[in-house]
Amino acid sequence: MSVLRGLFLTSVAALAAQSAVAQDLRTDALDYFKPLPSTVPAVADNPITEEKIDLGKALFFDPRLSASGVFSCYSCHNLTTGGDDNMETSVGHGWQKGPRNSPTVLNAVFNEAQFWDGRADDLKAQAKGPIQAGVEMANTPENVVATLSSMGDYVTWFTDAFPEDGEPVSFDNMAKAIEAFEATLLTPAPFDAWLNGDDAAMTEDQVAGSGACSWIRAVCRATPV
Repeated sequence: MSVLRGLFLTSVAALAAQSAVAQDLRTDALDYFKPLPSTVPAVADNPITEEKIDLGKALFFDPRLSASGVFSCYSCHNLTTGGDDNMETSVGHGWQKGPRNSPTVLNAVFNEAQFWDGRADDLKAQAKGPIQAGVEMANTPENVVATLSSMGDYVTWFTDAFPEDGEPVSFDNMAKAIEAFEATLLTPAPFDAWLNGDDAAMTEDQVAGSGACSWIRAVCRATPV
């Protein structure tokens, strides 16, 4: 019995040690990472509703927002290839190549600013840029509104999404709807659940890997460039 008791106590001690190590790793990881939420976050000056999300989804995939009727938001932000187009530089109106590649749209709602140079404060400001850029969708706000207003379904969807607006079909509301949809493009993973305290979310090897990742990041931050 004493042997069994010793083995039991040894096992308990080992598990306690593993738990303590995992907790230390989690604490270290939280110095560098915040867990992604599993629910849609709030965005500034744009209360998100199901109607806005549905409208934004339709607009995101619709090439009629471009002057040529060929390019949509999805063209450069393909949701099946990581939220971008996997190209060295993106292709737009008249098959022109832009100067930069497309950043992913996945989890972009958490960016401090949008575009590689940070020139847009949020996703609704970002949504307006490519539509008007000559190398991308090459359209104008006036033409976009005229196009959307000519389609009965869109008029209904805009009215449902913006019931308090006298003129719901507008370029600003188009951008707000796209922002609402893009705010749903989240990719929470087991790592996020683990950061939130779920010890069963990751294997021991994965937890050990998170420790190595945090250490590498700490070294990179401390190393002068």
